[in-house]
Amino acid sequence: MTREQYICMTSRVRRATNALPGGAAWLRLPTYLCAAAYLFTLLYLMLLRDVRLIRTLWVPAICFAAVTLLRPAINRERPYDHFDTEPVGPFVRGKRKSMPSRHTASAAAIAFAVIAVFPIWPVMLAMLVLCALVAALRVLSGQHYISDVLVALLLSGALSAAGYWL
Repeated sequence: MTREQYICMTSRVRRATNALPGGAAWLRLPTYLCAAAYLFTLLYLMLLRDVRLIRTLWVPAICFAAVTLLRPAINRERPYDHFDTEPVGPFVRGKRKSMPSRHTASAAAIAFAVIAVFPIWPVMLAMLVLCALVAALRVLSGQHYISDVLVALLLSGALSAAGYWL
């Protein structure tokens, strides 16, 4: 991606979000919906005293920990720092730690956790769409490169597959 492509992409998203009441805060909605689905799933399992609760807690925690440990090791510069421009929404200059995307990895881990508990098509589709939205918005808002979100998806997907289905 060139600087011009980055500026074009983020300025389009900025214009679109600025037209909404609340502005860039809308970009967080898929993340909040993922978290709500996860909390509902945990509450459901607790109320049923279902043994799957332990795995549903540990697998996403392991995904989150793996990403958190990888980020400083890779220490990739964020696109907004690389291109010396502002992303859409709040940001911290010089933050680095762009790869892998922790928001995307968490959304994927949560999606797989909810799908493991509720393996029905409407739930599966809703969670995969939410996860894809989180990943896309991380790139479109200028917070991450496409490769950052792809690595996060692959890592969470592999760890979740091992945790739930192997």
